Amino acid sequence: MSNYTLEGSLMGFLLFLLLMIDRLHYYIRELRALRKTMEAVKKQNRGFEEGKNGSAEEVKSLGENISSLKTKIVKLESERETKEKEVKAAQANVGALKSQSEGFLMEYDRLLEENQNLRNQLQSVDQSLSHSDIKKNT
Repeated sequence: MSNYTLEGSLMGFLLFLLLMIDRLHYYIRELRALRKTMEAVKKQNRGFEEGKNGSAEEVKSLGENISSLKTKIVKLESERETKEKEVKAAQANVGALKSQSEGFLMEYDRLLEENQNLRNQLQSVDQSLSHSDIKKNT
């Protein structure tokens, strides 16, 4: 009974680890996409800054566009930093969960060995009792 409980707990824990790894993979992919977007926005911003030689109206519209892009860059950088922190936290959590899983496995092995020892002791007691019953009957 305790083996089934322990195995069930271990399976649940492994499913939880799988979920954490899946989330970590998702955040890493999202971080890559945000970085690519940020680089494209920076390139576009540089292009706008180099093309300022146009008319005053064009310069004004480009300036507004640049300011909106700069705020977008700041926003994307803060999102990237947040995602990086989440990834680091998830990685630390995965490490802790791995070590906890190893501890569970060692405890499971110890309990399995202890169970086998108790079964062997019970079997030897049963055999000695059956020998004593045979001696009493004869």
